Amino acid sequence: MSVPSPHGPGDELVPAWGRQLTVPCPHCTLATHRHRTMDYDGVNVYRPQADPDPARVHEGGEPELEVAWIALIPGDYPARLFADNEVYHLAGGIAWPGPHHRDYGSAKVVHDACCPAVHRSEPTTSRGASELWRAMRLRLARTAKSN
Repeated sequence: MSVPSPHGPGDELVPAWGRQLTVPCPHCTLATHRHRTMDYDGVNVYRPQADPDPARVHEGGEPELEVAWIALIPGDYPARLFADNEVYHLAGGIAWPGPHHRDYGSAKVVHDACCPAVHRSEPTTSRGASELWRAMRLRLARTAKSN
């Protein structure tokens, strides 16, 4: 059994193996948690070469695709307040789309769903995204005043 390369992707804002997972959003500078995902260009890839632990693979290595990373907002939020494409759950250190049935209704939220720099006006995709968008704008306004 082989383990993933310790060097990982080269982008400075994308954590490689052993790097810090909490990094600022390049658009709004608020903290985000970066996690690996099995989404490649919006398509979830089934990995027949993976062991029961999805972070490990059999001989033969990873697919020919680059590792995809996703920015999640720190903390857990009620999944019922967000659209289906805005929530993820973590399993084996990998972010999977949708809530997990054992998380009792809580889920991780994609940062792009409510980033104030990406959305100039309040997002209308879900009630949770609009509330987080307002909270993030308030936090950015408060940090600008204190500096």
